[in-house]
Amino acid sequence: MLKRITLFAVIICLLPAITLSAEYTGVSVSTANTNPYPVEPGMNVELSIEIVNTGAREIEDMVLELKPNKPFTLLEDAEKEISILPIGSSRVVEYELFVDESAISTVYEIPIQISYESNLLNKEVSVNVQGKPDFKLIEMGSDMLTPGDQKNISVTISNVGSGNAKRTTTTFTSDSAYIKPIFSGGNVYIGDFNAGETKDFEFLILVGSDADYGVYTGTITLGYQEETGDEISTSFDVGILVSGEPKLQIIQTEVDLQKQKFNIELSNIGTAEAKALNAKLLINGQVFDVDYVTSVKIDKKTTLKFDLVNGGTGELVLSYEGPDNRKYEQTETVAWNVPFKIPSTVWFIAIILVVYVMWKKKWYKKIF
Repeated sequence: MLKRITLFAVIICLLPAITLSAEYTGVSVSTANTNPYPVEPGMNVELSIEIVNTGAREIEDMVLELKPNKPFTLLEDAEKEISILPIGSSRVVEYELFVDESAISTVYEIPIQISYESNLLNKEVSVNVQGKPDFKLIEMGSDMLTPGDQKNISVTISNVGSGNAKRTTTTFTSDSAYIKPIFSGGNVYIGDFNAGETKDFEFLILVGSDADYGVYTGTITLGYQEETGDEISTSFDVGILVSGEPKLQIIQTEVDLQKQKFNIELSNIGTAEAKALNAKLLINGQVFDVDYVTSVKIDKKTTLKFDLVNGGTGELVLSYEGPDNRKYEQTETVAWNVPFKIPSTVWFIAIILVVYVMWKKKWYKKIF
């Protein structure tokens, strides 16, 4: 019986000490907010930490020290002070940090040490780092596109952002009736497109046979899912250059005796206008005559005129410009004959002779 009374007395004596210890450990720490949320790698973040006095007495002279590790860098003093924290009340302290570009997408726990009076607590606060994809059109090209072509357009796109894209698809559309993707050739499934990756893909398009030279606008659209699950799309405006090539063909040659000219008729059977045409007629390798034409449009004709020379053969050297001032040159062999023409003086003399003979022979009497 005496032992029980003694144990009870000891418990009564220790109770104030146990209560006092509880009063000094009643502190909770949590992340109140991050701005922005979530934070992207390579950005600054304002971290707000909430301190709550959950104990049974007021706390004085509390010191908080944030101890971030990589990938975080503290941009200000690590220590913050709270002079008084009443029972049941809370305070919010703020820190500004930088998140390294190499940070991966995850929830990071940052250590924070809290000291007041004779107490030392080690806690952690969380920061959600979430990268975002950011796409850049690096290159877009193809072989020379001409009216009537069916060709692939190659595209290179890079994910220069800090996050990965999932289930990525890309689509090509055009505002022009002359530029159209062929069936599924305007849609490409890429799949996962991770940060730092560069991908190449192609669209299959058809250029209308009636398309003129020029740049036709189109749009490349990427649809993807961010790591947060949000569905996002981004678009690039692009230009499709339809160039074409001029090509000249000799239709016929003609000798004009009255004007003493050798005429060569040309037709542009190509897919682009021929400009600044320079035509040289070479005989025995030497330039005999030159003619110039400003322009020969598609499916149109023009006539070159050269001084007439005795019949034979020669070379017609054609130099002209196509789209984008691209230079073209072609050489054609030409041949011609000058028809024999009796001079008018010969005809006059012949008529005089006939009249004289008829008078001398008195044929006129038989005729008339």
